[in-house]
Amino acid sequence: MKIDVCLSPHEVSEEKLKDHIVVVVDVLRASTTICAALAAGAKEIIPAESIEEAIRLASNLSRDAILLCGEREGKLIEGFNLANSPLEYKPKIVKGKTLIFGSTNGTPTIVKTRLATRTLLAGFVNLPTIVGALAEVKIPIIILCSGKLGQFALEDAVCAGNIVHALRQSAGINYELTDGAGAALLLYRHFQDSILQMIKESDHGRYLASIGMQHDLPVCAEINRIPVLPVYHDGKIRVQKDKPGR
Repeated sequence: MKIDVCLSPHEVSEEKLKDHIVVVVDVLRASTTICAALAAGAKEIIPAESIEEAIRLASNLSRDAILLCGEREGKLIEGFNLANSPLEYKPKIVKGKTLIFGSTNGTPTIVKTRLATRTLLAGFVNLPTIVGALAEVKIPIIILCSGKLGQFALEDAVCAGNIVHALRQSAGINYELTDGAGAALLLYRHFQDSILQMIKESDHGRYLASIGMQHDLPVCAEINRIPVLPVYHDGKIRVQKDKPGR
């Protein structure tokens, strides 16, 4: 079975994602934060491509039932309830709530996969759970790195390579890798013993540290910290407990 890795969202059209299982990777920080929110009991998350779209979506729902969440340039959007730090998403704040979530890189990439058979959201924090779900899949897989402002992001590529590596260890499955998947695998092999240091030294890791978000970096680097399976389907992200598709 074929595994492709797209190292930025600009590499692939929405149409090409049809009839695939897509895995969106945004290590810093949308994937990590979404996992944290769902693990804390959020009912569902509605990704928005822009601030304006988030506000429009919120206007159609009861204010008591929702939270406006997201960031621009890594910082809280004026008038929003929460930003994009996984450490913010506590049960006492998000449990039972619908979150309207808009981030600079992650949510536009998630929305781009609307034609896919299913979309899973992956980071290091839920990587074993993602791999376990993908090992059951019988249709082609595309791992789509969110990147930063449409460009390559090292941490996303290394995470994608980790997924490829783990899948290739799965017994009884023969995977055909594209050049993108092979490149991501090589990056993972180079950094596999220094994931946190790689994140700290990445462009976006250094930027987050410069704006006081350095405490998020160890969270985003910890394998299996938040073992949930977020699935985007019909415009919403929810925890899925059964198999994502065949």
